[in-house]
Formats: sequence, C-alpha cells, structure tokens
Amino acid sequence: MHSSRPRSFSRRRFVGSLLAGGAGAAVLRAGAAPTADPAAAASADWVGAARAQIPALSNCLYFQSGGYGPSPRRVMNAVKAALDLQNEAPADPKINAQITDLENDCRNRIAHLTGADPAEVTLTSNTTTGLNIVLWSIDWRPGDEILIGDEEHPAMLMPVYNLERRFGVRRRVVPVGDPTRVVAEVLSRLTPTTRLVALSHVSRGSGRTVPGRELAAALRARNFRLLLDGAQGPGNVRVNFHEIGCDYYSLCGHKWLLGPKGTGALLTRRDALEATPVSWTGSRAQATFDEVGNFTWLPDSRRYEFATRNSAGFAGLADSLAWLEGLGWDRIHARIVELAGFATQAVQASKHLTMTSPTAADARNGIVVLRLPAACKAAAAYETLHQENRMLLSPVTHPQDIRLSVHFFNLPQEIAAVVDRLDRYAAAAVAKA
Repeated sequence: MHSSRPRSFSRRRFVGSLLAGGAGAAVLRAGAAPTADPAAAASADWVGAARAQIPALSNCLYFQSGGYGPSPRRVMNAVKAALDLQNEAPADPKINAQITDLENDCRNRIAHLTGADPAEVTLTSNTTTGLNIVLWSIDWRPGDEILIGDEEHPAMLMPVYNLERRFGVRRRVVPVGDPTRVVAEVLSRLTPTTRLVALSHVSRGSGRTVPGRELAAALRARNFRLLLDGAQGPGNVRVNFHEIGCDYYSLCGHKWLLGPKGTGALLTRRDALEATPVSWTGSRAQATFDEVGNFTWLPDSRRYEFATRNSAGFAGLADSLAWLEGLGWDRIHARIVELAGFATQAVQASKHLTMTSPTAADARNGIVVLRLPAACKAAAAYETLHQENRMLLSPVTHPQDIRLSVHFFNLPQEIAAVVDRLDRYAAAAVAKA
C-alpha cells in the first residue's frame, strides 16, 4: 500500500486482506509490524511477548494510551511491593532510605529518557501539577499576558482560567494547526506584558507537534520563557529536554509510559530555577531550616517536592521505564510511526471517515485522530464501540473527532477492525440522517 494512492484500495479489500486466514494472518496474530518483509515480520516476536505482559490487552482493543496507558503486570507488582515497603514500618530509617532510593531511581530514569539532568527533575503526581508549579511561580498582575495554544487540554486551560479570574491575567490564544506557522504566530503576539508562553508539545486533539526547538530559541533570544505540556510527549515521540531548549517541560507517567496513575515530572532548566520561585511548599523542600523563620531551599528541582507522597507509584514508574528501555526505544518509536501510517491508510481507504491528524510520514505519531460525518457524534460512537465491541477510543474536542492512541503493542488487525467498525457506524448514521 502507498499513501499516494489511498482511495484506490477499498475498505473491504483492506480489511479482508488483514483478516484473511493463512500465513499472513498467523504473522499478524504473532504481533508483527505492518510490513511485507518476512524477515522483519519474524523479528517482531518482541511485540507478542510484550503484549502478554499487559493484562488489559486480553479483553479489549486498547487505543487509549493517550488518556490512560495500560500498565504491564510487573509494574503493578512493583507498586504493590513498594506500597508494602512504604507502609509496613514507615518510621524505620532503613525503610525511609530505601524509599528515597526508589524515588531517585525514578528521577534518574526520567532524566535519562528525556535528556535532562537528574537535578532538573521534579517528581510530581501528574502533568497538571507541573504546569501549576510554573504558572503559580509568577507574580501575576492585572493586565499581564499569557500565550497558550488553541488546542490545549483542560489541564492547561483551568489553571489559566483561574489566573484570569483571580488576578486579571489576559489570555491570548495562538493557532497551532499549521506547525510551520507556530513560531511566527507566537512572535506576532508577544508584547511587553507577556509573562509566559505555554503550549502543548503534542496536541491531544490533532496529534500535531509544535516546533519546540525553533520556538524555544526564538523566545530565548527575546527573553521570554516557554512551558511545554508534555502529557502526549515521552513514550509517544522522542523528547530531549536540552535539545528542545524550553525552560519547562511537564510530563506524566500514566499515559504513553504505561506507569501508575498519580506519577509525573516537571523538568526545569538549571538557569531557570532561581527565576521560578516556589509558591506552595512544605517539609522536605528545604536544605536548612530552623524554628525562627530561617531556611534555604534545596539546590535543585527537588525544592518543588514536599510532604509525604505515594512513593510506591514512583517505584512503579521506574519499573515501567526500565521495561520500555529494555524493549528498545528506537523500535518502539519506529513501530508507533509505522502503525500510525497503517491507521492513516485504513482511514483513507474507508468510505465515510477522514483524517484530522497529520498524514505525512515525518509528522505522524501515536495520536491518530479521524473525523466522522456530520451525522455522527464522537462521544456516542465512543460509547457504542466500548459497550458493543470492547474497543477503547476517545472523543476529543471537535464533536465529530475520535482518537485512536496507537502504541507499539497494538496490532494491525486491531486497527483495521476499529476503523472498519467506525466506518460501518458512520454509514448507519448517514443512512438514518
């Protein structure tokens, strides 16, 4: 199949070629990547072995890693073991030391994955927490401006709305639909009262990726700071914090990294640390402290961490990162892009569906968003496919858009089945309209 001739391959032939019996079907059942190369197919046993470790895949077609990724069994076991350790005798200094080691292991693995220094990593409970650490570090005044994209998640929108209501901050919205225009669109909206530019690195609703490196360089040259919402980043696309050059990057562990819920991290550039005051805090954030008002912060990004936390979750995230690294990030990312291309061709071969997310090979990632006809509502399609077919997808902002989060463990025939089912759902809706 070639993307230059998508409409010449009918949906029936497309699905039939995937679900037909024989050697081809056996390869697909084994979890091979969508390729006609027998040697490449034979090397894909790693996918089947990985799938066997993810319990959720045995009872549904799971395309929701962009919302909640399914954890491998070993990750859940790591959390349980660490939870027992943390709670059995929590005052024991030996156990406290072990818990600290677990957290630091997670910190080091996040740094390794994202090209950050461990000292730049704050362990958080989710992406939203990291966004709030940055947003509330600014001494906002009425009339100050913040620039955000027009495809932001409520994790960004709600804190910004709150700043508007509480402090009179002015929200300015940047169109991000054309990545080649994002830098120019941002620069054209900067004013002397702009305090921060905050955008999603990868859009949850379209899969478009902002040119982070170019944007960060342009803003740094003009002395403006950049915060990237990386909820759809690590695990889905390659991320190198230093190469991107943004000031802040907030991410979570529970989506593409397949870690426990309630885990995440904020990456803060070393040279931005002192310009990012702590706004909410507690015990453990300090390097020194006394009872009469004297204290110093920890010298690195741990200063944003405080109080008792669910450390067992970080043990689970560290285990998930170790597992994924063992599988190999290069082949994970290569498979995601290849499967996204496969899904794109399936949609383009359908009768009633069109693509919202990028179709060019160099712009694809695991977020595949397709548009249903006007007679359909994505939320209703989501409910129907979940209840009738055990297919887990996600509606997004546009009422006709539905998202497939395609991870490395998904199979081509699963993609074909979902696209075929959506096309038949759309056909029925159009016939009734």
